[in-house]
Amino acid sequence: MPVPVHGPVSSELPGVEVELVAESASDPELLLHRVLSRDQNRNSADVLVRIPTAKSTYSTDHPYPSGIVLSIPEKEADERTVSASARKEKDSFDHGGDSEDGSQCTTEAREPPILLDFAPDDPTDPRNFSPVRKMAIVVILIISLLNATFASSLTSGCSTEIREQFNVASIMTSLLVSLYMVGYVIGPLFWAPLSEHVGRKYIILSSFSCYFVFSIACAVAPNIGSLIVFRFLQGLCATCPIAVSGGVFADIYSDPIKRGRAVALFCGATIMGALAGPFISGYIATSYLGWRWVFWINSIFAGVTLVFLLIILPETFRPVILVRRAAVLRKSGENVVAAYELEDKTLRAVVLHVLLRPINMLFQEVIVAAVCVYVGFAYGLLYMFFMAYPIIFQEYRGMSPGKGGLMILPIGIGAILVTICHYRYDIWVQRQRTAGKVISLEHDRLFVTSIASFVMPIGIYWLAWTSYKSVPFGVTMLGGIFFGFGFCSLFIGFMNYVTDCYKIYAASGHGIMSVTRSLIAASFPLFAPAMYHRMGIHWATTLWALLATCLAPISYLFYRYGHLLRARSKWATALAKQNL
Repeated sequence: MPVPVHGPVSSELPGVEVELVAESASDPELLLHRVLSRDQNRNSADVLVRIPTAKSTYSTDHPYPSGIVLSIPEKEADERTVSASARKEKDSFDHGGDSEDGSQCTTEAREPPILLDFAPDDPTDPRNFSPVRKMAIVVILIISLLNATFASSLTSGCSTEIREQFNVASIMTSLLVSLYMVGYVIGPLFWAPLSEHVGRKYIILSSFSCYFVFSIACAVAPNIGSLIVFRFLQGLCATCPIAVSGGVFADIYSDPIKRGRAVALFCGATIMGALAGPFISGYIATSYLGWRWVFWINSIFAGVTLVFLLIILPETFRPVILVRRAAVLRKSGENVVAAYELEDKTLRAVVLHVLLRPINMLFQEVIVAAVCVYVGFAYGLLYMFFMAYPIIFQEYRGMSPGKGGLMILPIGIGAILVTICHYRYDIWVQRQRTAGKVISLEHDRLFVTSIASFVMPIGIYWLAWTSYKSVPFGVTMLGGIFFGFGFCSLFIGFMNYVTDCYKIYAASGHGIMSVTRSLIAASFPLFAPAMYHRMGIHWATTLWALLATCLAPISYLFYRYGHLLRARSKWATALAKQNL
């Protein structure tokens, strides 16, 4: 696709804009400016970028593969070349000097490499994948997410059996959930930014392979200490699909409507996998199979998913695809370069501009910080319920682990209902835009969420004040529908909102969201049992409902004033200026 060429590069350009444009490989002048200003004496400063006019596209003399654009769009009527080494040779010639190899300089500079880009109809561009292939990618990523979330809550249904076999206190089995979530905290700090540096495919495949291995390790763990360690490592690797998939959706879907629907399905799977863990593990652990088969089934599920990931998942990060294509073309003698190759690949640059990007977004972006706090709180409530529901329905009402695990399923019903609502609303938005009406990003992504956020506390109040033995358990469990409705809407709305705000850096935004919500989710289960036993079921749950009520207006404030926050965001405004 043609890339806009901007005016003369100035040292007064904001640093974040230079960084963003360079790393997205979208503006060759700013990119070359960064390379030259970094170190005037580096060999990489001899890299040349040709900026021809529309008439100067590649000719039949250069048989490049179909779909490759080797031209940067027009700026003036004549072709011009940006060249550090050309300037150096010109200066040497003007002063009557010799070139570095000792030969007399001439006014003719060596031919510069040509910048590589995708053509609009290039079939290898992830945005041009067929609808069937895109859906296959979405489905396999959702299945990998189901693996991760299913494993996260797996031990809550078999904690009693594990505690009895290893003869340990309940706090030790609580660590099996909490340390898994600690892995969720650490993993996205590496997986998300690295996927924007080396590509999505191999990061997902390598991490999921390790997840498969550690799932087997949990099944054969000889003692509680090794089981806790393996659970942490399992969570560390399992979080990669959660952190990176949002970036993959941004890679393959340029249409925000289609991308939003993919994210909605992804968010629904986040809840369904976590809800399936307790009752499945509860029934298996209390059967003749025992608790170890809980992890064997998890391992089988992971192994089958890994096979399909290997078959289906392609590389989708466009700058990395162009780097690999440029390397192949250079081997055949073509003088080309991918813009991403001009990036600084030193360890310091990788740490400062890649690994620290999610943390920088957390502290520099009000949007990211507020979303992390609110969605993190809701996520923590979900995992707190994995510890509270056994107290409410098993200890207090005397249900078996399997039956008690079923009580949490209405949360999934609420998630399904709100996913349908978001889908129907997307259809309405699309019709309005087709009719020529302007729909703001906030109205598009956060309208349903701004309402559903007030529904979530209703479900928590419902659970708090129907948890009496005199009230049928069927009435009590219905509160989960309201909680699931609001909880899932927060995920769908804000994940889409962050994706649309930060686009090519959506993976970093989602990564830091995953870190913060997992940190909260890791802490809540640790004190939930003591809190419920000391405060009682009713008042402990009411306290959570009050906190949820206080945070509910955040969604409306984003819906009402989010455009002002985006206008003040240096990341969002820089991306908007470059049309990324």
